[in-house]
Amino acid sequence: HSPGGSVADALAMSRIIREAGISTVVPANAYCASSCPLVLAGGLYRNSGADAWVGVHQVYSTGDAIGTLQRGMAEAQTISAVCQNHLEDMGVDPKLWVYAMQTPPANLFILTEKQILDLRLANGPRPTTLPIWRPASSG
Repeated sequence: HSPGGSVADALAMSRIIREAGISTVVPANAYCASSCPLVLAGGLYRNSGADAWVGVHQVYSTGDAIGTLQRGMAEAQTISAVCQNHLEDMGVDPKLWVYAMQTPPANLFILTEKQILDLRLANGPRPTTLPIWRPASSG
């Protein structure tokens, strides 16, 4: 169960998970919301259980943020680009972040099981056997 949190922290955790070759899963009847799908995306193998909720929404700042509207808009666009690039690097369709950008922060876009698969946010459980190493062909 994760309601999300800091996007920067989620991205950092996701990279660490991938570098370590760890698999991620949202268990049956659990939820992974807001920035949590960025962490889920880091898993080498990713899966979600039956009736698991995976949802996204727009990035927002706390009420004590200081700056101009222009700076805030620029930062939001930069964060969105970083998230889309990260998802692509993890093998997840960056269209996932379009759903986030279209959903106000007070709401949550819940992905269907089909969307989770189509976006490659789930790519199946870790195989029970290790892959066989084959040298790259030169050519």
